[in-house]
Amino acid sequence: MAFNENRVINNYAEALMEVSGKQTAKVLSELQVIELVFERNKELAQTLDDVSVSSQQQEAFIGILGKGCSTTTKNFLETLADNRHFSLLEEIVGNLDQRVSASNNHSLVIAKTAIPITAEQSKRLSKIAQKKFGYQHVEVKNVVDPNVIAGVILTAGSKTIDGSIKNKLVQLNNHIKQAVGKE
Repeated sequence: MAFNENRVINNYAEALMEVSGKQTAKVLSELQVIELVFERNKELAQTLDDVSVSSQQQEAFIGILGKGCSTTTKNFLETLADNRHFSLLEEIVGNLDQRVSASNNHSLVIAKTAIPITAEQSKRLSKIAQKKFGYQHVEVKNVVDPNVIAGVILTAGSKTIDGSIKNKLVQLNNHIKQAVGKE
């Protein structure tokens, strides 16, 4: 992600925090639901950001998408449309979520595993994440990624603990390469 893109994402999230005030949790919740729509329809953001899509088409879509949402959320969606920034929605929502969590000393921790984790494993990972990341409250969201092979990768904001077998294999491979290179 480019530096300029990061700055745009941060600016959107910061503005949302400021504008929504005490309604930030509600706005975040609404945006997380909307984000699911985009997550399930990967091409949607690119289509809406395309300049060939008219403003009227965008407005009609926002009307459907923002139905029942707060004025702040609707205004945010209109701003994304005006600036053709729907492709940044996932990162903006993630950034806003981190800001809300940090203000509540609460964090969402992503637990990336090769297979789904059980409720008991989630509880144990939550306790580990509380200690390692220093949050009072931790919510664990499991993301299944077969590339992990085995183990878990915990991510909270910009902090990551990689306890995956894949990482261990990469480290072992690097050690072997270093040992062979020294001979």
